[in-house]
Amino acid sequence: MGKEDNAASHTFMLNAKFLLILFVVIANCIEPLIQQSAVFHSLYLGIYTFHIPMFVMVTGYFSKNFRLDVTGIKSLQMIFYHYLIFQSLYSLLDSLAFHAPGVRYSFFIPYSLLWFLFSHFCWRLLLLLFTKMQHPLVFSVILGILVGYAPFSGTMLSFSRTLVFFPFFLVGYYFHLNMIPKQIVRMNKWLSAIVLLGVLIFLNVIPLDPKWLYSSFTNRELGSFYWYTGGYRLGVYALESIASFCFLSFVPRKPSILTEWGKYTVYVFLLHALITKTAISMGLFSHVHTSAQMTLVLLLAVALTWLLSQEWVRRFSRPLIEPNLSLWERWLAEKYRA
Repeated sequence: MGKEDNAASHTFMLNAKFLLILFVVIANCIEPLIQQSAVFHSLYLGIYTFHIPMFVMVTGYFSKNFRLDVTGIKSLQMIFYHYLIFQSLYSLLDSLAFHAPGVRYSFFIPYSLLWFLFSHFCWRLLLLLFTKMQHPLVFSVILGILVGYAPFSGTMLSFSRTLVFFPFFLVGYYFHLNMIPKQIVRMNKWLSAIVLLGVLIFLNVIPLDPKWLYSSFTNRELGSFYWYTGGYRLGVYALESIASFCFLSFVPRKPSILTEWGKYTVYVFLLHALITKTAISMGLFSHVHTSAQMTLVLLLAVALTWLLSQEWVRRFSRPLIEPNLSLWERWLAEKYRA
């Protein structure tokens, strides 16, 4: 693949990355309202059919150069740093202010969205094994199905989500823009919208328990511990793949401000929950009832994503999110050479 193809793929994935973090923020902002709004409930389920699988895929794409060398170890170190700092910070804030229901304070049970950091660390290590296999994607799907039969909680060490979403990480690792079938590239956006609408209708007809889309629960925890339950997971994979293909048809291919913002989604990812969980703990969502107020919540979610993408926010929070670890890195480099 030539440099132009690489550049086009890179731009495409950065654009997708920003759009996906936007959907992450929207989903987290409307979650407190899905019990009182059928529209928000459908939107929430629809977003969950693609935003996590696709975000995992994009993360896999940007892990293409991962090796267990100095650079690779530094990337693992940064992921671990983010998890250590924000797991501690969010757990402390929850115990003092948020008081989210069902939270267990443990370093080994990632707090809320921080499961993604723990899983990302594991996905990179799994690459070292799976990239040496024949048919790694097939084997990863089988593992994603089998993990549902585990006799322990899927939330421990983010075990379930790590294996369930790993196939999407592998797809991203092997992805380049030419892999998208021409039929998908030429797909009319109206057709994609119709297919996504069909997915929403399907989700409401079943109806599908959102826990299947979260993928953090084993079959036993989902109340479906039967020999054939793995077929349900395979069906969810199919549903997520269809919705993801439709999402890809909306992603711009040309460089734009979205491309620039896509480089800094880690700031949005790590910081937005501080605001959303504060709003929940203050009871602000209990005052949202009318359609106009719910529309305002959507607009505020978009505004929050834009705000946390701004350079001044990055400058202010960079010491926490991207600290200067040069002394540690020099020591690590010398240790590696030795």
